[in-house]
Amino acid sequence: LRASDDTGMPTLLDTYGATNAAEFFAVATEAFFERPRALRRLHRKLYDEMQRFFRQDPALYSSEHLAGHGEELA
Repeated sequence: LRASDDTGMPTLLDTYGATNAAEFFAVATEAFFERPRALRRLHRKLYDEMQRFFRQDPALYSSEHLAGHGEELA
């Protein structure tokens, strides 16, 4: 995240998550519930950890899944 923030590269996770551990968790949680399929595709290990933590798989019922899109970053 820090490298993306410094270079301006687009990223699924908001670069504010590089501020500290609490903000990273908040940003990762937001992506987990709002863009689960993209998070799973781009950051599989993080997705798997979030899935274990929250004990659910939002990729199965997300609007991304239902609409059949949402794999892009933007």
